[in-house]
Amino acid sequence: MVNTYPVNIVNEYLRHSNLKINRQGYTIVDIFRDYWSDFLLDNPKLNIRPVVFANVERMMKCRTPDLGYSFFSCPNCDNFMVVYNSCKSRFCNSCGVKYAKQRAVFTSNILMDCPHRHITFTIPDSLRIYFRQDRLRLNILFEAVNQTLQYLSLKHGKSKRWKLGYVLVCHTFGRALNFNCHIHALVSEGMINKSGEFKPLTYFNFELLRKSFMKTLLDLLHQELGHGFYKEKCALYTSKENGFYVYGPSTDVKSQKGLIEYVLRYTGRPVMAESRIEDVDHVKRQITYTYEPHEDDLLPDEEKCGTITVTEDIYEFIKKLIVHIPEHQFKMIRYYGVYASKGRRFIPNYKKKMHFKSLVPLKWKNLIHQTFKFDPLLCPCGATMKYEFESSHYP
Repeated sequence: MVNTYPVNIVNEYLRHSNLKINRQGYTIVDIFRDYWSDFLLDNPKLNIRPVVFANVERMMKCRTPDLGYSFFSCPNCDNFMVVYNSCKSRFCNSCGVKYAKQRAVFTSNILMDCPHRHITFTIPDSLRIYFRQDRLRLNILFEAVNQTLQYLSLKHGKSKRWKLGYVLVCHTFGRALNFNCHIHALVSEGMINKSGEFKPLTYFNFELLRKSFMKTLLDLLHQELGHGFYKEKCALYTSKENGFYVYGPSTDVKSQKGLIEYVLRYTGRPVMAESRIEDVDHVKRQITYTYEPHEDDLLPDEEKCGTITVTEDIYEFIKKLIVHIPEHQFKMIRYYGVYASKGRRFIPNYKKKMHFKSLVPLKWKNLIHQTFKFDPLLCPCGATMKYEFESSHYP
């Protein structure tokens, strides 16, 4: 007899789990299983990167017999449970939730015990094409923000002895799923030196950040693209005399954990929540989904545009999603300053906080137990199910 658990608990957990369970509504994996093959046949000249094929194909096999399974049985009765293996693709919603949760736990444990400022570094529309043409150029975007914050640290610290800690996360998407690469930075509102002394930093000079970010990024792109970029570089200096857009107001956010989870939410997974999918019309081959326009964030309630609904061809939807899959082994989350691996030893109480030493894997059993406080391997008869290697399958 197959072991079962309360349906309401399982359904509530499904959006955050790594288990193969039934879902209501439309899922991205189902859309790709239904349309990916036809999409490729109808778009033979589309220049799709190899990493896209690898991630999509693995995602479509997630939690299926194709990737194997682990078999658990009860030593006291006939109950058993089969747990299908996950794909660990960077384009899988269920695996991505697990990855983001792991990263959030790791990041929370290395941050200094002080407030952090969330700062967004955005580039002009005209520069996005260079990063879309070659995704490895996103390294340049990371380095431009890194050098900008190093300069801020030097200006406020008056010495290289004082260092900030900051985590940079690259997003390549806007809320409408367009290609809009930008960097989210979590910056410590304070600096420390090698002695572990702490110096508060509550004032961020955004004029300095905007202009420094613009100069650094344009110089790095000039080095990358050559003399042909010089004319565009000069035009941007003229049109962007106040610098590139850098936004990071002081907030009253009390939960640092919530801020971390917000910034990391789409790392290692598709760039939209499945809850935004309203309808899939298989006859017309159309999908309907919603998003909240970014412009509303800065407007009072009476002036907000409100939720925008988009209905478009499913093939266009697929194109919008796959363009954001990062290159193989490309790190979209990076740690700098005292949060870099070599700098963490200077953080007071760092060794006490990091007793687990590294990024501890969060297995499906632990995720369920942490969220819903029940053991999925606990048999109704009271015994704990045991793993059976001989009955498991690993292709």
